[in-house]
Amino acid sequence: MLSSATKAAANVTKSLAEHDIRSSAREASNNAREAARDLNDRGHDILHDVSGYANEAGQKVRGLFDRTLDGSKNATHKIETEIKTNPVRSSAIALGAGFILGALLTRR
Repeated sequence: MLSSATKAAANVTKSLAEHDIRSSAREASNNAREAARDLNDRGHDILHDVSGYANEAGQKVRGLFDRTLDGSKNATHKIETEIKTNPVRSSAIALGAGFILGALLTRR
């Protein structure tokens, strides 16, 4: 059997080991919480940056779309004006274009 001094030493060793394990677990838990906070903060920063880039890209696309729409409206207006001003010439141009397209499409 073990002596009382050996048992007391074993209990002290056990107590110290439990304390070390608890301390290590607390430290690991604190490190994990801190890392999660840092990651969360970085995630918010990245999300903010991506959101800004997406907003800027959306504005550029919208501007391009608006310019394209305005250009097509202007071109449509000019074509309509030309057709109304010179209907015979416009009809001849349309007939010639149709003839050329028909000839190109039937050639294989």
